Amino acid sequence: MIQTVKPTSRAKKALSGSPAPHAAALAVKTKVWLEHEGQFVVGDGGLKLLLGILEHGSLLGAARQIRWSYRHAWEYLRRAETALGIPLTTARPGKGSSRGSALTEAGRLVIERLAEIRNKIDDAVGPLGPTAADVAARGKRRKSTRRAGAEKPAATRPSRYRDGDWRRVR
Repeated sequence: MIQTVKPTSRAKKALSGSPAPHAAALAVKTKVWLEHEGQFVVGDGGLKLLLGILEHGSLLGAARQIRWSYRHAWEYLRRAETALGIPLTTARPGKGSSRGSALTEAGRLVIERLAEIRNKIDDAVGPLGPTAADVAARGKRRKSTRRAGAEKPAATRPSRYRDGDWRRVR
């Protein structure tokens, strides 16, 4: 049972100047993922990636579909396979359109299991999983952050030759 919470005086002041939020404007979001022995295996993004491999027959095509970088998609699959201890995809050697990736039986079982759970949740509360933009944002390259011990680069000082003519003597 969920108990109601009294708003604080600060919250009352913030809400007094603006109209009350409508229930339709609020959205509930859900995330679903599979774990094996406490390790993350596959989530909603991985489900879309595996379905893309099934549809396109290649990891590159699947990664493009969900707007992930190829590297992120490849590392995601390797982490999932490491956590499970079995491969989810196999390589299809060849030339041209016959090359690519195919799902193993384990990969198909992961899709079935996660899709079954996702569908049950969506039936209960509506389709409230991550949007395509949410999934795509996970595969984007992040700006590099400095390590704790790394020094800042020395500040550059302005050039003596502000006008760009280094030959001119002042």
